[in-house]
Amino acid sequence: MWKLLIADDEPKIRRGLAKIIPWQEWGIELVGEAEDGQRALEQVEGLQPDILFMDINMPFINGLDLIEQMRPFLQRCIVIVITGYDEFAYAQKALKLRVFDYILKPVIKSKLESVIARAVESLEQSRLKEEEQRWLGDQIQSNSSLIRDRFLMNWLEGLTQQEEEIRRNLNFFELHLEGACGMLIVKVMSHLDTGYTHREWDKDLLEFASRNVVEDAVRSEQAIVFGDQRGHIVVLYASPVHLQRIELGEKVQQKLENILEKVVLYEQNFVSNGVEEIPAKYMEMITELKKKGSLSPVVVLAKKFIDRNYHQPELSLSDVAEGVQVSPTYLSKQLKRELGLSFIDYLTEVRIRRAIQMMTDPAAKVYEIAEMVGYSSQHYFSNTFKKVTGISPLMYRKGQR
Repeated sequence: MWKLLIADDEPKIRRGLAKIIPWQEWGIELVGEAEDGQRALEQVEGLQPDILFMDINMPFINGLDLIEQMRPFLQRCIVIVITGYDEFAYAQKALKLRVFDYILKPVIKSKLESVIARAVESLEQSRLKEEEQRWLGDQIQSNSSLIRDRFLMNWLEGLTQQEEEIRRNLNFFELHLEGACGMLIVKVMSHLDTGYTHREWDKDLLEFASRNVVEDAVRSEQAIVFGDQRGHIVVLYASPVHLQRIELGEKVQQKLENILEKVVLYEQNFVSNGVEEIPAKYMEMITELKKKGSLSPVVVLAKKFIDRNYHQPELSLSDVAEGVQVSPTYLSKQLKRELGLSFIDYLTEVRIRRAIQMMTDPAAKVYEIAEMVGYSSQHYFSNTFKKVTGISPLMYRKGQR
């Protein structure tokens, strides 16, 4: 039922309006009457009527002033002004205050019914719009993660390129990626097992489980986790330059492999300017992951073994070959054929790449970094670093690349 309030200082007018129409048949309930402007304002605030009949000239508060004062309490209330002929100029001003309509005294039943019919129709339309907006809001709320992921996928793939649109969406989804941030892309190799037993996974279940494991692994990082159209899991997270989380990828990889019993590949990198660099960096990392994924199982497992044990100073080709259950000679040939590098060259590449990542932490000493990447001698580390990069670690740290 729609709620009706009548505000008029003449008792005769109030009684007449209350009885002139069978309000119940119109789906309307008369909830109150007010004999002056002050009382009308109090009842408007308390009763929240849908339809308000209001005289312009009332004691205490003028009808037009009342319209302005009650607006904060009326979201969709329809105001119909009751006025005498000599007050027509006031009625025109009332229309400018978004009054629905006005009726001249004495009130004619047919005129009143016409105005009420339009008022009820307007209220019904407003209610439908509110229901549609509420439904739309519920849909957006329940599907917000899907909508967010679709935006992120389109953005990283370059399908959303307008800077204003990108920033508007980032703000809407509360994705804070300004400044330095990190990106981790994970690929679960469903055809490669980590152990000697083969575990079958349904494709959809594997994707669902993988994402859940990653979300749990990065929960403390305030990270954004979503799946792209290529079957990867992408993680975006805030990363101040001096606190780049190079171990995050290893943490995620190890947790996934322990639970899923499948080989997991990943690429991890950092961008210093946030939003502008992210799509290009994503494509670079996808290209690197594709290269990794195209390697033979033996080389994939060997690279993984090296990536996990590069910090051991005495790590040898025989250690790696034993770890992946092949002969050193066969492994050496496969590494050379697929990577174009010998075992020592690849190990050196991994160690220097990790050293470069560690150098972004100004608190880390060069000799400490050397030890962490598997060099017992700082002098030997510095020579190797210069051989690979062209400059010494100290010069690299000073910004000379």
